[in-house]
Amino acid sequence: MSRSVVVLHVGVPKTGTTYLQDRLWRNRDTALRTGGLLYPGDVVDDHFHAAVHLQPARYLDWVDPGHADAWPRLVDAVRGWPGTSVISHELFATAGDDVVERVLGDLAGLEVHVVVTARDLARQIPSVWQENVKNQHRSTLDEFVTGLRDLPRAEQDPFWEFQDVVGILRTWGRDLPPDRVHVVTVPRPGAQGATLWDRFCGLLGVDPDALDRPVPPSNTALSPTQTEMVRRLNEHLQPDRVPWDRYERAVKRHLIGDVLFEAPDRSARVLTREQASWAARCADEMVSDIREAGYDVVGDLDDLRVDPTAIRDGDTEPAPDDVLETTVATLAETLRRMPLPDDTPTVAGRVKSVLRNGHRRVTAVRRRVRPY
Repeated sequence: MSRSVVVLHVGVPKTGTTYLQDRLWRNRDTALRTGGLLYPGDVVDDHFHAAVHLQPARYLDWVDPGHADAWPRLVDAVRGWPGTSVISHELFATAGDDVVERVLGDLAGLEVHVVVTARDLARQIPSVWQENVKNQHRSTLDEFVTGLRDLPRAEQDPFWEFQDVVGILRTWGRDLPPDRVHVVTVPRPGAQGATLWDRFCGLLGVDPDALDRPVPPSNTALSPTQTEMVRRLNEHLQPDRVPWDRYERAVKRHLIGDVLFEAPDRSARVLTREQASWAARCADEMVSDIREAGYDVVGDLDDLRVDPTAIRDGDTEPAPDDVLETTVATLAETLRRMPLPDDTPTVAGRVKSVLRNGHRRVTAVRRRVRPY
């Protein structure tokens, strides 16, 4: 890339975006010093607030007037930097034509590049479903896939709104030459060679090894039995009974983030072979459209394909006994960790204790005295 470049990383969710953002943020001083890369913002959430405030109707609950200047401040920062800058958040994936027009207008005169990180649907679909479960949703994986496959888009879960890679590329890249629109593919598990971090840094023109400050684990994955336990809990924890702020603190932060996160099992649900066959057809269309559009690909488009024969057949919901065992173990661990209630006796409590003890002594005496 030439100088005076701004890279817009616009998604998609569940493709390592949080990891990339956290690592860029923790290493941004090194990136600026050694690679001339600017990752702007006063706090890492500035990129989130920018994406939200550019789409206030879509993200009304997250719009915070105190951060209304997040996008203008990012624009000022990248305009004032003569090298390469990167702005990154997955919520940019839902931007419509009007938002894209404003963003590109605000960045006029700079060399703008758009980047989408993409992962195969065989992993994306179960991952997004699990994330939904961690946010009070109740559908099973089978119900989720059936909805994506059979229902009209208007009646579906908003999966494709965030995960339609080709549609997002077309929206963001409509006024850009294809060589400025980039697809960074997520390598398959266990693949040899460059990692997602390597690929992303290579696109940005920085040395990935130099940005070596570690990133703590985040965005925890759950095992199949853990996910099923939370899904069933959600039947009793819907918004009409438990407000979101309480659910977020009690379930997402404590139960999932503290208790379940430490469990050793990190396996995930997978699609059935029949579901994977449908996903494979969708993936083939996506790969064909990306190739035809002439976008720059960092990695390998074959990373996005789905091989149904590699999926174990007959995958089912977790066995009830396994879910019960996970639930009991989770409850036990929660009780072990939870803070104890304040046991300082109140005046009323002390009076009741005295009366109870007195009653116990009288009863004991009566039991020892035999009537004639």
